[in-house]
Amino acid sequence: MSDVYLNIHRAAQAAGVSPSALRLWEYRGLVRPQKTPSGHRRYTAEDVGRIRDIRRLRSVQGLNLAAIQGVLGVNGTAPTQRASHGARAVGRALQALRLRRRLTLRQVRDKTGLALSFISSVEHAVGRPSLASLTKLARCYGTTVSALTAGRARRVGKVIRAGHYRVLPMLGDGVKIEQLAEGRCAMDCQRFTLSPGAGSRGQYSHEGEEFIHVLSGRFEITLDGRQRYQLNAGDSMYFESTSLHAWVNPGSETTMLLWINTPPTF
Repeated sequence: MSDVYLNIHRAAQAAGVSPSALRLWEYRGLVRPQKTPSGHRRYTAEDVGRIRDIRRLRSVQGLNLAAIQGVLGVNGTAPTQRASHGARAVGRALQALRLRRRLTLRQVRDKTGLALSFISSVEHAVGRPSLASLTKLARCYGTTVSALTAGRARRVGKVIRAGHYRVLPMLGDGVKIEQLAEGRCAMDCQRFTLSPGAGSRGQYSHEGEEFIHVLSGRFEITLDGRQRYQLNAGDSMYFESTSLHAWVNPGSETTMLLWINTPPTF
């Protein structure tokens, strides 16, 4: 079997993942397929086995890619492997909220459905949770993701200049969210930048309504586990936030979105 190779689509099918996930995992150093002189990826049976292990660590144990790098002993190339100041601040805030509500880790596990070890690892900034996981924790503590990641309040005017947007920390691999408006706003106005294969890694819901406009790339969102929508650059969408929603960048290029929530319950 050592001389049998699969291309990226057949390897993804054999392991039960998407090709875009394989590209992201390769970028993070978790998978290292051989490449032909023309640049096509070639996966061995050993590679497929490793991909299945990564899938299991994500779906069953709820680990993010940074944590999986530690489990598999990967000397990662990713810039997010070391906990950032923002990640540590969010972890401390989560722990403080839990203690203020006099909740044990087991009680939070029962309320959110997240693994106890995972909740603890987030509090200690071992890795970054998915956006869906962080939303569940925020709701459990009666707050929002935006408020949780805001840190110290800063004075801002009516205008925020290009390059001065606050970046929300600790929001999953390949997900960058910039806050386009600050202060006591009636809505959350954000710009999402998604790497290929990056997504919510689970579904979540909250109060309010949402508007999405795709600035560039491709975007896929699923509502209530059954209504799937494929959006391209220039497309827009409006839906109620109480619908369970999960999303991903299904393409091979970076996706950029304008995403608005009202009221600011994200």
